[in-house]
Amino acid sequence: MDDYDSLLDRARSQIPEDAFKKSGERFQVPDVQLIVQGNRSIWQNFQEIIMVLNRPGKEIMKFVSGQLATAGNFEGSTAVFQGRFTAEGVGDVLKRYIEAYVTCPVCGRPDTTIGKEKNAYYLHCSACGARTAIRPV
Repeated sequence: MDDYDSLLDRARSQIPEDAFKKSGERFQVPDVQLIVQGNRSIWQNFQEIIMVLNRPGKEIMKFVSGQLATAGNFEGSTAVFQGRFTAEGVGDVLKRYIEAYVTCPVCGRPDTTIGKEKNAYYLHCSACGARTAIRPV
């Protein structure tokens, strides 16, 4: 048993310290910056958020506009929704998207990709190797 403990200690000493931290420290999604102009809500930092999430903008736009039950489109690096919404409301919808389509349900890390096999969609985690079935966006 002493050999196992010494091997485990040696293996852990070779792994970087941040590998044992929870993913929340390195995965920081900026707060939603939303401006309401008339009957339109403009999401100013949309491009920045899709870069952090590493997901296509169309996919995020489809999910958010579906959850808000409104039409949405791109205008440059911003997203525009028809209707008056709050930054907190859009932020809550974005959190639901992150929980369902970005973070791994097994290990909680954001190192995932979405893959399609036949007619099913899967969330593949590169950190732990888990493959979880998900609903299409």
